[in-house]
Amino acid sequence: MKSILFFAACMALLGFTTTSCRFANSPTLGDTVAASVFEPADTALINKKTRAKVVDSTLVADSVGLYYIGSGSTREFIQLVSYPSRRDTTVYGKTRHIRVKGSAEINNVVRVKYYLLNGKDSLVKEVEQVKFS
Repeated sequence: MKSILFFAACMALLGFTTTSCRFANSPTLGDTVAASVFEPADTALINKKTRAKVVDSTLVADSVGLYYIGSGSTREFIQLVSYPSRRDTTVYGKTRHIRVKGSAEINNVVRVKYYLLNGKDSLVKEVEQVKFS
């Protein structure tokens, strides 16, 4: 009985020790092409040109405190568009009574004064048209 038990233990031990992983066979690639054929095009020059265009467009400095009145203005809100680039747009609420000096129509260049509400929000309290000579 001991010999049968010893034989079964040896077989189990042999089963655990002889199992191993085997690598898959490497496929034959056949005819290959040089890697230089598949290299990507050199985009450094293209990227340099596009970056130069971006730098040229960002050289426009907006005037501080001067805005266009945007077409999105309503009775309750005023849309202010940056001057002269017209890239940045902000929308502010209006106070009940706004003091207007000059014309406050759409597309006019104006200077705006704010009223600070609750220490956080700003409302427009005065709009003054800027006339360039």
